[in-house]
Amino acid sequence: MNFSFFELNLPDDDPVYTLKKVMEDLDFSGLLANCSDKGRTGYNPIMMYAVVTYANMRGVRSVDRIVELCERDLAFIWLTRGQKPKRDAFYEFKGKKLTSEILDDLNYQFLRRLQKEGLVTLKELFIDGTKIEANANRYTFVWRGTINYHLAGLLDSIELNFARYNIFL
Repeated sequence: MNFSFFELNLPDDDPVYTLKKVMEDLDFSGLLANCSDKGRTGYNPIMMYAVVTYANMRGVRSVDRIVELCERDLAFIWLTRGQKPKRDAFYEFKGKKLTSEILDDLNYQFLRRLQKEGLVTLKELFIDGTKIEANANRYTFVWRGTINYHLAGLLDSIELNFARYNIFL
């Protein structure tokens, strides 16, 4: 492929430029240390992180959709410099190289850098209504109504028995 990646017609205010600028100041030593230099050469882990982060910024979580965007979307093509990582490369990157500790560290740095640039503030908190419960399994919310119904009946019967006990005394 013999074309310049700077000739792509992306709008000047595309968030991919902000992403690239913010990423210039991040410390990727943890990510790079987690990548082996043995075996065949894979994709650049910093580029893979940029692609995954940009996809998340656009609300894309599916690996298959990210692969498709790397082939068709100008911003993704610009980020990958024309490379077309396949789904196995993303699964390996997300599963083995981008551990939760490394991701937490990079996301923390990313957020602080955005705050330093004045692009985000940390004064407001928005909650999207997602139900999250500690130690929850897939039946937790299904059985909640039944449990509450029986709990109310149990409390009524305890109250009734307590009243009878008091009358007896």
